[in-house]
Amino acid sequence: MSDVNALAAAIRDLPALHAKRDLQIVRCLGPVGDGDDGALIAHGDEWIVLCGEAILPSFVAAQPRAAGASAVVTNVSDVRAMGGRPLAILDMLVSPDEAHAAEVLEGLAWAADLLGVEVVGGHLTIGGPASLSATCTGIARRPLRATGARPGDVLLAAFCLEGRYMSDEHDFFTSLRDRAPERLRTDGDALTEVAEAGLCHAARDVSMPGAAGSLLQLLEAAGCGAVLDVDRVPRPEGVSTERWLKTFPSFGFLLAAAPEHADAAGDVFTRRGLACAACGDFEASRRLDLQSGAERATVWDLDIAPLTGLGRGG
Repeated sequence: MSDVNALAAAIRDLPALHAKRDLQIVRCLGPVGDGDDGALIAHGDEWIVLCGEAILPSFVAAQPRAAGASAVVTNVSDVRAMGGRPLAILDMLVSPDEAHAAEVLEGLAWAADLLGVEVVGGHLTIGGPASLSATCTGIARRPLRATGARPGDVLLAAFCLEGRYMSDEHDFFTSLRDRAPERLRTDGDALTEVAEAGLCHAARDVSMPGAAGSLLQLLEAAGCGAVLDVDRVPRPEGVSTERWLKTFPSFGFLLAAAPEHADAAGDVFTRRGLACAACGDFEASRRLDLQSGAERATVWDLDIAPLTGLGRGG
């Protein structure tokens, strides 16, 4: 089996990718799921962006401060992926004791300050199994939607490569301790800029299933396919392609741009000291293929098996 086939198989078997199949249950609510992580509500000549995240309870119990920070990072990324400016966060926390609660709230406050978003309130219960959820509100003038990607678009991948893995055992890459705070607060403005300038028309943040798995979710929402050139995906020095494609970074986004806008869109990120590269193309198929040199392998064919069943591909 060639390297690209082995890589496709490794991504296809990711537990974090298969966990997304549980989202099929959302369809019981009716036509509310379109594949985006946020909801848009028209408000004058702008849009209110609403996002929410529930953090894995075992993570909240074992690493309360990191869990608090993660609740901020994930919500802010969801707002940014829709071309929005995050405004405020609310948290809902259940902690076994006050010491645990204090650590979670310290993590929330720390990350919120770094990313320039205010924690404006929430709910706290002491005396129960650890549980943390948070919601974030933002404003978008010209939203980016995963459903906007179309065949013929260029696939861009943007990352902050300044950072470190939180541990050797888990593929979480954080930039919060390595990138200057003044940059962390404004990095996400790149998404707003490419949206409002019309340089990109679709986006999704890279989350638990990694870059390839998150791209598959974008494709399902848009009802199209893509080829991801794994050799062109920006990644930190010394990190293998396979690990990076499985990684959940604190700043990572996939975007769709018309070919004539791709270079200008990439420049918006690189002039901020972020990494961004054209690393593939969107196609009329409903497959996610990986490419390396002359080799190509299919990760997933949505015509054969849906992932979440949400979006145009549902």
